[in-house]
Amino acid sequence: MTKMNDPKSIAKYIQCLSVLEDNTSMLYNKLSERTENPLLKALLLSISKDSSKHSTLLEGIADSISETKKNPKHCTKNLGEIWKTVSTYLKEVNKKDKTDWINFSELLPKLSALESSLGEEYYIFVQMKTLQLMAKMINQRYNINFENIKAVFESIIKDEEHHREILATIKSVIGEDSTKQDNTPIVRYQNPDAWVHPLP
Repeated sequence: MTKMNDPKSIAKYIQCLSVLEDNTSMLYNKLSERTENPLLKALLLSISKDSSKHSTLLEGIADSISETKKNPKHCTKNLGEIWKTVSTYLKEVNKKDKTDWINFSELLPKLSALESSLGEEYYIFVQMKTLQLMAKMINQRYNINFENIKAVFESIIKDEEHHREILATIKSVIGEDSTKQDNTPIVRYQNPDAWVHPLP
């Protein structure tokens, strides 16, 4: 995290978090398109929608501090490894043809690590004095108090924890799919004629 002691720096950083969440939303949305399993699709889309919501909330906070333009180069510098990770995964998924197979069981630990990193990024931010400084600036401009701003970040942190739970559910669904065989019982019928009964 870069040092932030002025409104523009803080706003740029939060704007980058907004773009990061938007990219994360696109990643999960693309992944949902690559599965035919309805439950898997729904779970991936739920994370995508949460990430899109986070992006909108963060953009609103950033604009409340100082209007900034989105700048991917600035975001690479500000967010470092987590920015590269999301960008790399998104590029990989976008490169693949719709018929290409994605190994979800290989991807899941990476996505879980990503969600942990996102949660940690917000947690550190909430613990720093930056949040208080930021809330003070927003309060001066729009009369919104610190607790309300903190509550937004805490709700995002809870969502990131929930995303890890969803990914654990996806892992168990994939595990079930991979072990699933033909569940039709193998039975030898000794007298199939016994099945035929005249209608009453």
